[in-house]
Amino acid sequence: MLKENEQFEDLEIGGLKIIQSKSGYRFTSDAVILANFVRALPNQKIVDLGSGSGVIGILLSAKTKATTIYLVEIQQRLADMSKRSVEYNNLGNRIKVINAPMQTIHKKIGSDFDVVVCNPPYEKADSQDISTQQNICKKELLVTLKECIQSASKLLKYGGKLYMINKVKRLADTILYLKENNLEPKRLTMIYPKASKQADTFIIEAKKGGKPHMVVSQPFILNNEDGTMTAETRRIYGK
Repeated sequence: MLKENEQFEDLEIGGLKIIQSKSGYRFTSDAVILANFVRALPNQKIVDLGSGSGVIGILLSAKTKATTIYLVEIQQRLADMSKRSVEYNNLGNRIKVINAPMQTIHKKIGSDFDVVVCNPPYEKADSQDISTQQNICKKELLVTLKECIQSASKLLKYGGKLYMINKVKRLADTILYLKENNLEPKRLTMIYPKASKQADTFIIEAKKGGKPHMVVSQPFILNNEDGTMTAETRRIYGK
C-alpha cells in the first residue's frame, strides 16, 4: 500500500488514515478547516477540485452523508496517493479519484453536482517558477483562481454551493470571479492566526444562481495568544 518515502497519518476521525509523503507535498491545516465548513445533505454529490492527496474528500466521507464524492487532481503522483488512501479506508463505493485537469472535468463527470469544494493555488505564478509538485499546489502554474471558479460553476446545478478557502489578498479577485460566473457569495468567514493578528485567510460559500445577500460570520481564530489551539480549532482536529 505504501511506496517509498510515504507514511500513514491518522485523521483522528472514524479511524481514517491518509497516505502522505515524508518530504514532498503534504496537506495543510487550511484543507482540514475547509472540510469542517462544508455542508452536504444525505444523498448529495460533491466534487473536490485540486484535491491533492485526498484529505478533504476523505474527511467529508466521515463528516457528511454525501453518496458520491469526486476527487479531481491533475498531478498523477497525488492522485495515485489518493486512490490508495481511498482503498485503504474502504471508501471506493463513495469516493472516485480522477487524474485530470479541472478545466474540462465537467465534460467527463457532468454538471449536476450539489457541492463543489476547492482549496486552490494561492499565489500567482511567474516565469521563474519551476513546476515542482509543491509549486503546482501553491502557485497558478497549471490552473488559475479564475479557472477554478469557472470549473465550479460548470459542475454545479442551479442552487448548488461552492466552498472555497484562500488568502485574504485574493478576496477581491475571488468575489469578482464568483459574480462573473453566476456564483453569488452568501457567507464569508475570516480566519485569524490569533485574535491580535490580522486575518490571514478566508472561507467563502457561494450559491449558483443565488440572490445578492452575503453574511459575514463570526471570525474563526486558530490559536490563543500563547500559541495553543483555541477550543474551536481543537474541535476541528478532534482533540
